[in-house]
Amino acid sequence: TAFWAIVGGVSPALTGLTTLGVVLVAVQQLHDSRELALSAAAYSSWNALEEASLENPELSCPDTDDKLNKLLATMDPKSATGGAFRDRYTAYGNLMITTAEQVLQMAPDDPYWRFRIEERIRCNAPAIRFLMREGAYERRYSCKLRQVVAEALSAPPPTCKP
Repeated sequence: TAFWAIVGGVSPALTGLTTLGVVLVAVQQLHDSRELALSAAAYSSWNALEEASLENPELSCPDTDDKLNKLLATMDPKSATGGAFRDRYTAYGNLMITTAEQVLQMAPDDPYWRFRIEERIRCNAPAIRFLMREGAYERRYSCKLRQVVAEALSAPPPTCKP
């Protein structure tokens, strides 16, 4: 009878430990699911950016002020209203920045992704510097992205709130 009393006392403890184990596995699965969703969204956005770059090579690397100014003033042959490339470049720039934000959220310290983002930043440096001068740059973009931009453009690092 003493043996069964001990087994009867250990049984609730084992049930509690099993329940705790199930909860921990479920939490880990939720975490993994979130990470996979972030990764899928970032890859999808990066692929969309690559596709946009291939379809619109004139938008992908206006890396000097002269190139950017000429692009923004040139009439866009694809425009239904006879507008300049400004509208499509704005959309392209938004896609580039959003994609960079997503990738940095997915892989904040991955050197492969960081290098690819820095390449895009250097290619679009005149437009990014324009955004910096405009005044809403700090409010518009995450601190992590602003740190990558600062490194890519050899600019002072941003002051970020903890």
